[in-house]
Amino acid sequence: MSLGERLDQELQRQGKTQVALAEAVGVSPATVSQWRAGSKKPSVANVIKIGEWLGVSPAWLQFGNDPAPSRPVNEKDRAAYQRDCIWYYRSAPNDQGRELGNAAGFVFEGGIPTLARETGQNILDERKDGEPTVRATYTVMELSGPHLGSFLAAIKFDEVRPHLEAASQSRQKVATVIRKGLETLDAEQRLVLVKIEDFGANGLVGPEYDNGRYMAVVRNILDSFKDENAGGSYGLGKSVMWACSQFGLVLINSTLSIPQDSRREGRFIVRMELPWHRLDKDYAGPAWYGEWDPEKECTRSYWANPALAADTLLDRPDGQSGTSFLIVGAYDPSGESNTVEEMHDSLCRALADNFWPAMTEPGEGEQAPLVALVRSERNGRVLREDVVDPAAYHPAKVAMLRAHFDEVTVDTLEAPGDVVRRSIPLNLPRRTAEGAHDHLQHEAVLLVAEVDEESAEINRIAYTRGSQMIIREVPVRPLSMGSRPFHAVVLAGLGAGAEPADRAAERFLRAAEPPEHNHWVVTPDLSRSYSMGYHKALSDFYAEVGKTIREIVGRPNRDLSDGPDALKELLRITPPSEATTRRPRVKTAMGNLDDEGRWIVEATVTLPPRKEPWRFSPTIRFGTEKGSGVPVMWESLTGLSRCAADSDVIVAETGARSVRFRGVTDASTHPVNARWARVLVDVRVYKGSTA
Repeated sequence: MSLGERLDQELQRQGKTQVALAEAVGVSPATVSQWRAGSKKPSVANVIKIGEWLGVSPAWLQFGNDPAPSRPVNEKDRAAYQRDCIWYYRSAPNDQGRELGNAAGFVFEGGIPTLARETGQNILDERKDGEPTVRATYTVMELSGPHLGSFLAAIKFDEVRPHLEAASQSRQKVATVIRKGLETLDAEQRLVLVKIEDFGANGLVGPEYDNGRYMAVVRNILDSFKDENAGGSYGLGKSVMWACSQFGLVLINSTLSIPQDSRREGRFIVRMELPWHRLDKDYAGPAWYGEWDPEKECTRSYWANPALAADTLLDRPDGQSGTSFLIVGAYDPSGESNTVEEMHDSLCRALADNFWPAMTEPGEGEQAPLVALVRSERNGRVLREDVVDPAAYHPAKVAMLRAHFDEVTVDTLEAPGDVVRRSIPLNLPRRTAEGAHDHLQHEAVLLVAEVDEESAEINRIAYTRGSQMIIREVPVRPLSMGSRPFHAVVLAGLGAGAEPADRAAERFLRAAEPPEHNHWVVTPDLSRSYSMGYHKALSDFYAEVGKTIREIVGRPNRDLSDGPDALKELLRITPPSEATTRRPRVKTAMGNLDDEGRWIVEATVTLPPRKEPWRFSPTIRFGTEKGSGVPVMWESLTGLSRCAADSDVIVAETGARSVRFRGVTDASTHPVNARWARVLVDVRVYKGSTA
């Protein structure tokens, strides 16, 4: 059942009309009709509003499946997995070499936010070809009593425990974490787990013992197995899941998008990442729980046992492709989140902070690349569930990106909510490795939005590329005194377009990311793959971003010392220094004051070609000696050439390349006597046609 069908079903069940729903949500009845028919989908923010109005779970509306599907367990299936699944522990090498922990787990700063960032990036990378969006679900679970006992029995924890105790004997950091985890389990008789699932993704495809996604995640270290446009390139992100388990224990159940040996559903395996330890003999550390492979003398995937999936809390609904990971003994290495509720909040915030570009719908009715749900449970009872709405955490940033998508950016900042778009060149050096190319110039997109807030988060610039994850966010310094408060973001690589230069920039920037993917710097991969000039390319790029932002947010100096002679420039049109957006622009304007102190303005606006009629709202602002521009209302607008006025909107004729209109200001809204003000005229663009 689709979202539209669930909405239609609930409206009919409750006897409510789509007109009433439209009024409650703030959209037209026609839009609700499109939602019900499935021709358009509501934004995440609107799904939350619909759920609140109907009194149903937004998660149910968005995704449909229950948090814990109730399926009868076949006891024959349960007996089969209990017989067939065993633990295999890798033996220590004969040279007595010891690995006292997986180094990959120490690369990142620990914490639940890092878990959300790294796994969210991997989920985005695993979006199946042809799927407009991938869904991520994070569930924080606490087990106690019979629920805990059943779960531990399903993974034969009693057999694992001696290895955990042996591994906890050293003074290494990993051993300390294991020891603390066992003590907590014994003292409190409860266990916290975090389940991370993706839907509409590839799943762990590939053979059991050869190259593929399965091997990259389950057996190999430092194996990315991703294409060149993915977010990750080191294969390190997955290690964060094991690092967030006190027992280094992660369960996996995957539904494949491409069958492996004619099998697609229920690929189950467990990996435990322990340090070297000694029990009856020396063990290297890693261990796997699955079906015994007599030929390889190790365990392998165990397929399609619904009882095993149910008992290990890894049921996957509806046969959707993707993977479920379950972190056993989950904890926050940073120590900031210690309860189920705190972990829930931390996951929501981290997903919004790192993926607000990926969670922003490109347009009305279009799907965002990533949709995320966070749920928390105790013994199967749902405590909370939140569909993550990036606009609830970063409203101005989301609005800034939507202005870019909707082509409603302006040329200069005049008021909170204005968004300016500029092109920033990135000069790519010659690539010498595979996919070689000569010097290229990529045009990244810079968006700057004026905001009306005071917080530590303003006056910062975020960087992202095709992965749509925030690579880094840093303050812009220095800024001149009196600069406008702002948010800014750079969309680079495939985040800016799909031309050859954009693809080349995506590969360059991906090579410039260290394992943490939190900067663009000179890396061994960069120096190995490109000719000299990569350091200058990056430094010039950053410098140009900072320079352009300072130009956009700086307030112009206004000198009215000429007195009445300044009337020659009372109507001041300030076009941009270069054409940076394809939008209507004021070409000429003339104006004079009438006897009632009103400005009468006639302006010509040029229009780029497009199929739909242009619609824009002329704006006029007064600037005084100490002010940056105060908006003034129009008393009337009149179309003079190839346009008509509809309230405060000018509607151009289809195919018109320029229009002319007349506007008369409302003198009652003038902040000062019009004779002593400078005036700025601009246009704000509305997306779509007059229909």
